[in-house]
Amino acid sequence: MRDIRRTVFYVRYSMGNFANTIAYQVFGNRIQFYYVDILGLNAALAGLIWTIYGIWNAINDPLMGQISDRTRTRMGRRVPYVLFGAIPLGLSFFLLWTPPGYHPVTLAVYFFTMLFIFDTLYSLTWVAYTALFPEIAMTVRDRVNLSAAREVLAVIALLLSYILAPILADAVGYVWMGAIMGSLVASGYLVAAVGIRERPIAAEENVAGLLQSLKIVLSSVPFRWFLGANIAKEYIWLTLGATLPFWRKYALGITGRTEVFGIPMSPGDTEAVLLGIPILLTAPSILLWRPIVPRLGYRRAWILASFVFIPGLLIISFADNFYLGLVGTLLAAPGLAGSMIMPFPVLSEIVDEDAARHGHRREGIFFGMNAGIIKLAFSAQGLLFATVMSVAGYTAGSEVQPASVTWGVRFLIGITTIIACLVVAYCMYRYPLGRARASQGVWVRGATTSGSQWE
Repeated sequence: MRDIRRTVFYVRYSMGNFANTIAYQVFGNRIQFYYVDILGLNAALAGLIWTIYGIWNAINDPLMGQISDRTRTRMGRRVPYVLFGAIPLGLSFFLLWTPPGYHPVTLAVYFFTMLFIFDTLYSLTWVAYTALFPEIAMTVRDRVNLSAAREVLAVIALLLSYILAPILADAVGYVWMGAIMGSLVASGYLVAAVGIRERPIAAEENVAGLLQSLKIVLSSVPFRWFLGANIAKEYIWLTLGATLPFWRKYALGITGRTEVFGIPMSPGDTEAVLLGIPILLTAPSILLWRPIVPRLGYRRAWILASFVFIPGLLIISFADNFYLGLVGTLLAAPGLAGSMIMPFPVLSEIVDEDAARHGHRREGIFFGMNAGIIKLAFSAQGLLFATVMSVAGYTAGSEVQPASVTWGVRFLIGITTIIACLVVAYCMYRYPLGRARASQGVWVRGATTSGSQWE
């Protein structure tokens, strides 16, 4: 009975990650196409808005983490932001898709305004939600199990984001798509906030100011090595997603209707298969990592996961047809699963170590800094893509590209991601915590609580 209650609690909390994945992935996958290609927002102006947005992103995540660290209410530090932020966040997501007009100035002002409202609410809710993770799961085993539950629900959300959202956009329009997906976002966070009891904060516990907290966080050697690994992990995910259409077209040579397993498919359908089947296999692959991580410890398990990625990425690099490409994406599924399950347990270990040294827990600022800094992966991916494709001779809008473009795409989707895997492995090799073998049943260092959250 106790195990059933714990599992139910883990699934309930993990609905927040389901909500976040939908908000993040549908937003990232569709919003630029909607405003630029469908509504006609000037592309250069959109780029300027995104640049300002990126600067705000680097500020607001740690800021929101610091705000939640300093919050004191009867409900706790984090729960109020998740509980009362859920509906405004879902509403702001919906409003992103409802511009009041198509005049260029109106469109730009509305996009800019709603982008910042949505992102501020998103950061406040998401950072508070993630900062609950170290308190909810206090042992190595529980943290791995909770991370697995979060990522299995994230896989379901990924399928909804990449398959259902485009179908809804075509069938009922972007406004209704935004309403349906926004409702899922709000509902997921509301469910996640139910039944969470935060650790009581001692009256004498004072949280350092923002600048001092930033100094403490950035001076943490384990955190710096973790950031290196997590930025590289994020780069892998971004590059695989962003380069997939180019890889399908130029490396695999799928430019029109083609027969796959005896079924005629459009180029978009083949992309869905190449992406959808590995995502489906990621869920059971996550469960395979559950017994491995406690035995090896976070550090060695993440190193192993980064090397498991490489065979699939090598095949992806040189695949020249659909079937070989599918083999590559399928072989990448275990690496994808390992990269999904590792970051939160590792960051929780860092928070515990910091609490043991300083006597105060500051989950908010650590998770906020992580959320802000890993967005550097967006810049790295965008810069490399622009540089490599320019050098390769790619011409936007042209139906005919030089052969060098094919090798540029192969280099981006395969070789740079393999290099990123090696960066993950090196950073975790230098990561100073967890060098002793992990124990499944002991409380982690620095984690003091009155009891497990699911009891």
